[in-house]
Amino acid sequence: MRSYPIEHGTLSLHTRRSFIQAGALALGGLSLPELLHARAAAPERPQGRPKSLIMIFLSGGPSHLDMYDMKPGAPREYRGEFSPIRTSVPGMEICELMPMQARIADKFAILRGVKLVELHTANEFYSGYPWQEQPRASAPGEARRPAVGSLVSRARDTAAIPAYVSLGNQPDWERAYYAGLEHEPFRVASGNPPEALNNMGRLREVSLPRLEDRRSLLRSIDSFRRGVERTGPTSILDTYQTRALDIVSSAAVRDAFDVEQEPAEIRARYGDGPFRYGIHPGRMLLEARRLVQAGVAVVTTCFTTGGWDTHRDNFATLRGMVPPLDRALHALVTDLDERGMLDDVIVMMGGEFGRTPRIGDITPDGRSHWPEAGFMWLAGGGLRTGQVIGASDARGERAVGKPIYMQNILATIYPKLGIDPASTIRDHNGRPQYVLEERTPIAELG
Repeated sequence: MRSYPIEHGTLSLHTRRSFIQAGALALGGLSLPELLHARAAAPERPQGRPKSLIMIFLSGGPSHLDMYDMKPGAPREYRGEFSPIRTSVPGMEICELMPMQARIADKFAILRGVKLVELHTANEFYSGYPWQEQPRASAPGEARRPAVGSLVSRARDTAAIPAYVSLGNQPDWERAYYAGLEHEPFRVASGNPPEALNNMGRLREVSLPRLEDRRSLLRSIDSFRRGVERTGPTSILDTYQTRALDIVSSAAVRDAFDVEQEPAEIRARYGDGPFRYGIHPGRMLLEARRLVQAGVAVVTTCFTTGGWDTHRDNFATLRGMVPPLDRALHALVTDLDERGMLDDVIVMMGGEFGRTPRIGDITPDGRSHWPEAGFMWLAGGGLRTGQVIGASDARGERAVGKPIYMQNILATIYPKLGIDPASTIRDHNGRPQYVLEERTPIAELG
């Protein structure tokens, strides 16, 4: 027996891995039956299915001045090598490397003058709170904050499919903390999921009748155990372990991760060829679309760990990275729209900060970190798109007026996900913690 602290009490999880080697979904150390059992013990969640969320993290810090906040009138040492192009929205201009997005600008919103914390982690992007992981630890006595996906998982019961899936992210960036261990994300390495997929299905040598025999054997053992033990759970093979076996014996979850089942023309639309900077963004976003279509509430992606950290060769690097991203974003938004899903799925993209407006760092064409005026990109979810919100000054150095903070963005998104930003969850010390400390939404997004 193992015990995991969750809020005030202790959640006891009995392990029977030896009986379910036909297939086990590993998730932060929990087997699939343990995960489902843990969710049964979690606080009651509101019913209904609010919107889903796809989070796209551009790891390293993407250059705002060379993508979505260009300054063609600034001196050459600021404006860089790229030119802006017009979009389908009058007055909105973006980088010439993104012509496909320019055609669908009415379907996304750009936030400029976003002020972030200069940390090379995704904690602020995924939770709204920086300073979480060692060596960048929280202040003494300050609770580390659960990721968005963990809070959404806690608020929902998606039954036969994980509520929160992370594609290829660093584990320390997305944690459940006091939201409960059962709400850690199911982590899959995007573009290379065979082992994870195999763990969600039956082994070839285990037939369905044999799997049913194992189910019956577990019932018999648990019936005997209930007659011997007078304390603890009344049934080890309860409805949650039964549900785990149902997942293993079904192809539905496994199929959701298998992009090879998509028609060739859809895969080509997203782009899935050789890519020198890591996993191709097209494959990753196609996986994300399949997952939300299958019922996953939150899918997080990480595009090229560190690749946007352009201290050197900023412009050459962006020439290789931006066009595939442009294609993938266009494919995702138009695909969701054509399937009637765009209003039900929020897509959010950004990084940990922008880049220095004045060019020059390790190489003369490099840009360093700049947390004062980054950008965020949002689409779908019934948000008011086709607009630019916020602004930076003439050289892209500071926000004009009040900056936009990550918590403002999440305060706008959380209600659409079924989360009240003013609600509280008790941390491991029993203290109530607000979902967000700063709960002012971005009114222009609706």
